[in-house]
Amino acid sequence: MTNRRLEQKHVTPQSEDAGLFKRELRDVPVELIPVVNRNNRGDLLIKGIVRPDAEIEVLFAGRRKPEAAGLLHRIKKLREQGLRTATNGHEAMMQIRRLRLPVQVRGNWRIRFEPDEEGWDLKCYQLLAAQWAFTDHKGFNVLCGFPPEVPDDRLQDRARAARAHLAASRARVAERHAQKSDRMTEQG
Repeated sequence: MTNRRLEQKHVTPQSEDAGLFKRELRDVPVELIPVVNRNNRGDLLIKGIVRPDAEIEVLFAGRRKPEAAGLLHRIKKLREQGLRTATNGHEAMMQIRRLRLPVQVRGNWRIRFEPDEEGWDLKCYQLLAAQWAFTDHKGFNVLCGFPPEVPDDRLQDRARAARAHLAASRARVAERHAQKSDRMTEQG
């Protein structure tokens, strides 16, 4: 068994989501273009357009990749439709970039820098998808993906309990001092 397989067995939904979703989730309407790629980790990347006509990549990673099968099927059908209507290769790519599938994506943004032809770094935006909704080829609304898993933060829970214990202890000490002051006032 390779090291990579061993590493993958130890990835929990919580650790996966902690690595992917580091910021607050946003609901983003995206028009997906049938241009599909994979990165070096095998994550699914689909080109999309967000307002005002900015091109982005929507990334489906980890345990959400299999969930994207229905969306990928819909995108491939859209691409086939574009290819059928075109007469040559250049026209086909132009036609494909005009085809768009509206998708509501819940996720967060990641900025990447990629070199252009001249070696300059260009800022690229990726939308990391946690959940997404689209209309399938039969006209039904489909919701896919998972909300991010929130890790059990036992350290934070212990710190919260320690603060509560300290506050209760200080309250008891303050009450004793108040009682002592009251007795001294009565005696004096």
